Amino acid sequence: MRTTFLEELNKRVLLMDGAMGTQLMAGGVKPEDCFDAQNLDRPELVLSIHRAYVEAGADIIETNTFGANRLKLADYKLDNKVAEINISAAKLARQAIGSKGFVCGSIGPLGKMIEPLGEITFDQAYAAFTEQAKALQEGGADVVSIETISDIQEMRAAVIAVKTETNLPVIASMTYDDGEKTVYGTSPEVAAAVLEALGVDVIAANCSTGPEGMVEVAKRYLAVTKLPVMVMPNAGMPELIDDKAVYKMTPAKFAGFAEKFLKLGVRIVGGCGGTGPEHIHQVSIIGGCCGTTPDHIKAVKSGIKSSKAQAGPQRGYQNIKFASRTRVIDVCPGRFLSVGERINPTGRKAFREEIQSGKTQIIKTEAIDQTKAKADLLDVNISVPEIQESEVMPAAVRVVQSFSDLPLSIDSPNPHALEEGLKAFCGRGLLNSVNGKKDSLEKILPLAKKYGAAVIALCLDEQGIPKSAADRLRIAEKIVTAANDAGIKSADIFVDNLVMTAGVGINDCLEALKAIPMVKDKLGVKTILGISNVSHGMPDRAKLNALYLQLARVYGLDAAIIDLTDPQIKKALKAKPQPREKLLNVFKDAVSAAKRSGRPAEKKREVELQELKFKSYADIETAVIEGDAEAVCQLTEQALDKGKDPQKIIDQSLVPGMEIVGKKFNKKEYFLPQVLSSAEAMKTGFELCKAKIPKGKIKVAGKVLLATVKGDIHDIGKNIVKMLLENNGFKVIDLGKDVPPEQIVSMAKKERPDAIALSALLTTTMVEMGVVRQELDDAGLDIPLLVGGAVVTKGYADRIGANYSMDAVGAVALAKKIIQAARSTGQ
Repeated sequence: MRTTFLEELNKRVLLMDGAMGTQLMAGGVKPEDCFDAQNLDRPELVLSIHRAYVEAGADIIETNTFGANRLKLADYKLDNKVAEINISAAKLARQAIGSKGFVCGSIGPLGKMIEPLGEITFDQAYAAFTEQAKALQEGGADVVSIETISDIQEMRAAVIAVKTETNLPVIASMTYDDGEKTVYGTSPEVAAAVLEALGVDVIAANCSTGPEGMVEVAKRYLAVTKLPVMVMPNAGMPELIDDKAVYKMTPAKFAGFAEKFLKLGVRIVGGCGGTGPEHIHQVSIIGGCCGTTPDHIKAVKSGIKSSKAQAGPQRGYQNIKFASRTRVIDVCPGRFLSVGERINPTGRKAFREEIQSGKTQIIKTEAIDQTKAKADLLDVNISVPEIQESEVMPAAVRVVQSFSDLPLSIDSPNPHALEEGLKAFCGRGLLNSVNGKKDSLEKILPLAKKYGAAVIALCLDEQGIPKSAADRLRIAEKIVTAANDAGIKSADIFVDNLVMTAGVGINDCLEALKAIPMVKDKLGVKTILGISNVSHGMPDRAKLNALYLQLARVYGLDAAIIDLTDPQIKKALKAKPQPREKLLNVFKDAVSAAKRSGRPAEKKREVELQELKFKSYADIETAVIEGDAEAVCQLTEQALDKGKDPQKIIDQSLVPGMEIVGKKFNKKEYFLPQVLSSAEAMKTGFELCKAKIPKGKIKVAGKVLLATVKGDIHDIGKNIVKMLLENNGFKVIDLGKDVPPEQIVSMAKKERPDAIALSALLTTTMVEMGVVRQELDDAGLDIPLLVGGAVVTKGYADRIGANYSMDAVGAVALAKKIIQAARSTGQ
């Protein structure tokens, strides 16, 4: 019987093939042609490329389907051929490699950003990835590689789709910049935490800047994940020679890097803190991305013929990891996990009313305050009457993510709202919660599994909350068994024994404590409690909560949902353990004293909100920097109501704020999500100001003609540049994508822009920038040219007489500089 892909991966290091696009072009395919359509139009060419890689020694052949999703194929009016193209591609790859190797379905990015950064919803992304993956499986693929992904949210949508809708193993491959982070700010450690929880089979890096930088990324992967690791670097960065993009890294040099990857074996000591046996974890798959050829793969093959796969680290204890887009929380044994409880409207009239009105100021404030108070996770609960919770939950999650880099606990009794929150949260979070009721087990556990979330298990069932510790253990065992059957590891379960208020009877709240060691010892799970429930309806809540927290930790509590902004809670977290009996007596005495006091019960503390009040232009500037569109809107309206000059608001608040964002981006303090949030916030203020300025009086920073060059259908970067330019007061004439030089020149003659900005993502289309420059010169148009894109270099820009920017933020600054210089010289 033929071994499966995963079985073979455990035996030896496997070799993936190399680049497809450059080989297609060598066969006469033009950049403006749809590469994926060649599976139907020129199958013999695609087959010959596959066979060349097989002859070079590749064990895995990738299908020619990198852009064969509905959204990208729509640019060629081929979105009705998704299934046909992908099925044909898989069959061609199988025809080339037969039964001696494996067919890997290539799934690339959608070419559009997922909301809130873009216009594509999570569900639309999921549907597009599902359609492609199903077709690849039907065509006979053995595995899929979701590759060249920068946005971990897009990767989440793709992985969840493939894992849910097919039975194919998944390689998840991110692309990193020279700072070893994606342009969205995600590190290898974050990617590993999120993707491992989603159940991917191989974690990888491809494309990026070349093999040099990928060595460091591979090291970081190997140090934090038990998964097999794949690397597929480019053959260095291209150089333009005779108007052709040439990758100059030789097969021998590329193979030398492959040997470095194989020597990266990381010595892993099992357990947190180095308590277990040692294992060597090494790169398991090597392949080539842009610029690599069959000769490169052949050279690598000679170096890995005798390499055997090394087992990944089989840790005796698997740490629980939570992650946001940019941060990992690693819960080692002995580390207490603090979950901030303050984003919860229960017992808080003002918060409830704000949620019902659609405002988010309290959510924002609580997120910021709890993050400053050093919570590990933030619980997000917006359950109030008279709202559509499944619609409000994702909006609340996005607000929290905008102002905090902490992972989230998505908290709701509504399964639909839980799922919408899990979709919106870009990371690996905690699901709060499942209980022992049949309906809950059947609806909630599949959500935790699908979205890779850890889960809180509440010890209640159809009979309600049990009285005794033994009954709590019984229900916990029922939930844990069901969770394990659903594919959720015990290590990812936090059992909540449910704290009862001490005001009703102290014995009930103590039973929750007694159950802690029972649950942990028998079930091998962690425990969590909502501490503040113990003081519900009583005075002296802060004191009682702090004492109960200390007591629970003595019983072995692993995590708590608490108010980290409460000084007494902070003090209790730092307190040294005391004898159990002593703490019990102190707690009982405090409860008795509270009951005898005769004071009224305390309500939950409302957040002390600072009223948004315009005092100076700096207020609006700060709101832009924070990406707070709601605050920018309110403050700008107030400033205008006070009679402030709208143009001054733009010049002294909005533009300076965005300039600071640009500086933070250049220093890698901000990443693309923060830039886009600030840009949207700035746009809100800009539109309000513009409406108050008479037509013809609006100050225009300049006019820019914008286009993605001929043959290139990638426009994410161009669209970001457009938004930032417009928000900075530029008039932008956007010609779109795949724009021929003659159209650019024609529009330049008509509009006489102050600058022309061109974008290209492909090395093959980059040369069109030079063509545009030449045609502008031939037409006698002395208009400054700005160029940028993933493959464009300053050297190339200098060569064609253009100005270069490596990113959208820099493009805006460069446009200002060029236009100001031209105006100062009277041109």
